[in-house]
Amino acid sequence: MNQRYRRRNTAAFTAASYFALGVGLLLFCLGVYNADWELNVKGYYLLCMVLITITCIVVQKVVRDNSEDKEFRLDNPRHRMRNTSAFTGMAYAGLVIGYAMFFIGIYNAPFELNVKGYYIAVIFLISYSAIGVQKVTRDNAEDNEILAEQEAKRNTSGYANQAVGEDS
Repeated sequence: MNQRYRRRNTAAFTAASYFALGVGLLLFCLGVYNADWELNVKGYYLLCMVLITITCIVVQKVVRDNSEDKEFRLDNPRHRMRNTSAFTGMAYAGLVIGYAMFFIGIYNAPFELNVKGYYIAVIFLISYSAIGVQKVTRDNAEDNEILAEQEAKRNTSGYANQAVGEDS
């Protein structure tokens, strides 16, 4: 059987995910840096951005772990779940709190509508790309493990076949 494993993410998609996250973070930080706000307001928006970024990554991990664990439980009912319901709830609560803080701050801020739109668009770019980066990172790690296992099997079977061929 000569099956080849195909990676889930291309190098271009992986690079685009990291690039989008980097650009989003850079644009947000540049916007905050160039704003004529007091330092505490700048800190508030940076804190919201960090909280949203981290919780997007955690929520994506929790969702994927829980989905995989449900599949594993079908095969083995004694499979231990990786995330407790409390951790799952805290992950979602952190994301909701981060977005609530950000949108309440934006709504009550005396900014022009285009400035509010800029920060909203960039925070959604950061959120989406943070989820993408977490997915890509995990997929690539799993793909590398699978490819290493296949390479080890191929080397083992290739060596055995070569040794048998030499003896005949």
